[in-house]
Amino acid sequence: MLRARSIALVAVALAVVPSSVGYGGEPPSDRHPLHLSHARIVLEGRYVILNIRMFRDDLENALSRFHHIEGLRMRPDPIVDSLFSDYFDTKFVLAVHDSAVHGAIAESGQAEDMWWYNIVFEAATAVGEISFRNDILFDLFNDQRNITRVLHVPTDRQRTYYSVASHPETFHFDPS
Repeated sequence: MLRARSIALVAVALAVVPSSVGYGGEPPSDRHPLHLSHARIVLEGRYVILNIRMFRDDLENALSRFHHIEGLRMRPDPIVDSLFSDYFDTKFVLAVHDSAVHGAIAESGQAEDMWWYNIVFEAATAVGEISFRNDILFDLFNDQRNITRVLHVPTDRQRTYYSVASHPETFHFDPS
């Protein structure tokens, strides 16, 4: 019951946080001048829900390079999700109360030229303080920018973090 309530609350919270990331005007065909990912982390009870989105072509290039697979194309498929999960586990580190936790992909999909994932992390106790490092696509682009927004549902405290490939760092969020 708590898990269903948590996921429902998180779905509402994710819907409230603006998700438009990208550019104005017409979408670029194969190339775009912006290398950006946008992540939303929601903390509620023992769960951390992460929604991360990035340009589909950038992610395809990163996964192709990481796994030495030419011509990889994103699609909602368990095999592609597994390839992403292997890459993600090396680029995104999350700790709850100083203990590393690993997430499971709940769903994925495409929104215009962006590809997104919802990833669920479960902690042993209620989630409060977290630390994370978001190095997604830093291995591919020197000008990569990652924006991560954290929301603690019970307190409605939130904060936005900005990381750059030239200076990766671990961030700490404490809702108290």
